[in-house]
Amino acid sequence: MEVAKRNYGVDVSSYQDSNVANYSGAKFAIVKVSEGLDYRNPKAGSQVSTAKDSGMLPMAYHYGRFSSNSNVAVQEANYAVNSAKAVGLNAGSYLALDYEQGSGNETGGNAGDNTTAILAFLDTIVNAGYQPLLYSGAALFKSKIDTGKVLAKYPNCLWVASYPVSGAVSKPDFGYFPSMDGVAIWQFTDNWRGLNVDGNISLVDLKTDSKPVAQSSKPAAVKQSTPQSWVDELGDTWYKEEGKFYPNGTINIRYGARTTSDIIGTVTKGDCVKYDAYSRHGGYVWIRQPRSNGYGYLVCRQGNDPWGRFE
Repeated sequence: MEVAKRNYGVDVSSYQDSNVANYSGAKFAIVKVSEGLDYRNPKAGSQVSTAKDSGMLPMAYHYGRFSSNSNVAVQEANYAVNSAKAVGLNAGSYLALDYEQGSGNETGGNAGDNTTAILAFLDTIVNAGYQPLLYSGAALFKSKIDTGKVLAKYPNCLWVASYPVSGAVSKPDFGYFPSMDGVAIWQFTDNWRGLNVDGNISLVDLKTDSKPVAQSSKPAAVKQSTPQSWVDELGDTWYKEEGKFYPNGTINIRYGARTTSDIIGTVTKGDCVKYDAYSRHGGYVWIRQPRSNGYGYLVCRQGNDPWGRFE
């Protein structure tokens, strides 16, 4: 499917309508599918399917919370890919990283570290078969991201937000376009035509190269790529993920995923902790360690600050 340049589109999250066909005049829809490592937009499935049904080009975005941590960026990218697949967005489609200040994401570090982490995210989704886009505000692009380095690897991948005027806007004023290279999409208003939805315009031709997935293989593909999740007896949501964690220092292993649970052991710097699931609650990210007599639980991050590295 292709959308020629100078066409309008919307980007939506759980705050907008489940049926994006209600935004008539839009030729593409960029749907928020996930955020961080623990959130999925409950309306994403409907928003993607109604975009397809109405002839819009469906796309997706993930709100990053990895700051300048490349290891966490890779984890979030995998989560974003699984989230996109779960709502029916095939490989070959556009999958954007929303990188901005707030909601646990810290952009105040240096541009080099930020950019390295951003490229780790983009590399991961590209390896999964998706086309990359990078969203941010014009000011942050120019001050805290090395866009030259990003564009050298992924040309015309920027999705920039810049609002020259406030209030309801129907069409952009290119006299106020932020002077930047490599822009594929310009988000020019947060209230397109008074519909309380972000308005965007394509500056290049947008084309997906995804191939329809055969019905016989689609259920198996979704089952394999979608992470399993469950709610334990304490009401905490856990996500299936196998990996290795190397702590920066001494961390207690506990009988349960609470700081008040009994300590059953410790790990120290240099140890390798193999884990099979994670959960975010109480201001921490916990991982579950399989043990000969059951499971042990330990903190691997406080807020968005990692207590070690991941593989």
